[in-house]
Amino acid sequence: MGETKIDFEKLQRFFKGQNENFEYIRELFCDKSREDELQKLLRRQWYEMFHEEIEDEKDLSHILYRIHFEINSRKEFIERKGKIRNILKVLTRVAAVLFIPLLFYTGINLFSTSGYIGRVPVEIKAPAWTRVEFSLPDGTKGWLNSRSSIKYYSEPRFNREITLNGEAFFDVAKDKKKNFKVVAGDAIVTVFGTKFNIAAYDNEKIVEVVLEEGSLSFSDKESKKSCLMSPCEMVVYNKINKSVTTDTVQTHKYTSWKEGKLVFRNDPMDVVARRLERWYNVEVELRDIFPDEVRLRATFVDEDLKEVLYLLKKILKVDYKIVERSLDRDDVYLKKKVILMKR
Repeated sequence: MGETKIDFEKLQRFFKGQNENFEYIRELFCDKSREDELQKLLRRQWYEMFHEEIEDEKDLSHILYRIHFEINSRKEFIERKGKIRNILKVLTRVAAVLFIPLLFYTGINLFSTSGYIGRVPVEIKAPAWTRVEFSLPDGTKGWLNSRSSIKYYSEPRFNREITLNGEAFFDVAKDKKKNFKVVAGDAIVTVFGTKFNIAAYDNEKIVEVVLEEGSLSFSDKESKKSCLMSPCEMVVYNKINKSVTTDTVQTHKYTSWKEGKLVFRNDPMDVVARRLERWYNVEVELRDIFPDEVRLRATFVDEDLKEVLYLLKKILKVDYKIVERSLDRDDVYLKKKVILMKR
C-alpha cells in the first residue's frame, strides 16, 4: 500500500472491537488535517481487496453510519459530553466526502460478483442521546434525531424512497424526474427538492410535518387524503382518526433540535409534554386538564430533565412527580415517567 503516517493495524483493530488504542483513534479522527490521508488509505485498501478497476466512484458513505451506531451502542463509549462527541463530529465530516466504503470494517457484503451494488437495504440509526448527520446516494442531506432511524435501498437507480421511524430533517436534492418520498406508516411526504422536518414515531398517535423551504405534498395512503404545503406551514396527522390539520408556525422551533436546542414558543401543555417525551426519552402524563392560557415560551440548551421540570414549576406553576424506571410483570423495564399536575 505504500508508506502512510496512519497506523492502519491500530485502525483495523479498533473497528474489530479491540479498544486498547482508543486514545490513538480519538486523536486521529479529531484531527481535521488527517481527513485526506484517511481517505487515501481507505481508497487503496478498497482497491487491493477487490483487485479490480472501478470506473465510477460509488458514494457509499452510509456505511460509515453503521460505524457511528456501533460506537454509540458500546456502553463504554457512551458519554454525552465527552470524547465520543468529538469523534462523531469528525466521522460526520469524513462521511460527507468519503467515496470509498469501509466494507472490510463492517463485514457487510454489498457487492455482487460483478462488482456493482445490488438491491441492498441500508439503515441509518441515531441511538438515544445522539443526533446523526447523513447523506443519501441522490445527494439529499439531513439529520436524524435521538432514537430515530431511516431505511432505504442502495442501488444505481435509487428510487428516492425512505422509510422513517422517529424524527428527521431533510434537505432534499432537486430532481424533477424523480420524486423524493418519505413513508412513515400510512403517512407519505412527496417532494422534488425542499427542506422539511418530520416527526413520526411509531409509538406516537400523530405525525408532524413542518416545511421550511420549497413545497411538498402530504398524503395518507389509507384514506387517500392529501394537501399541498407551503413554507412555514405544519401538518399534523392523527393516525387514529386519520384527520389532517394545518397551521402556520415558526419553523426554527421544530428544527432547532439539530443544534441541540429545545425551543418552545407559546406552546400549550399537551405539546410541551409530547416534546419532552421525545427529547428526554421518558413518558409524560398530564394528570389534569390545563387551561389553554397555560403556555410555555422558553429555550433549553443542555439542561437535564429535572432542571426543565423545576423551571416549569416556577414559570407555569405546574407541579410534577417523577416515577423512576421499574420492572413490569414480564421483567421488562418501563420508561421513567413524569406526571404533570396543576398547583
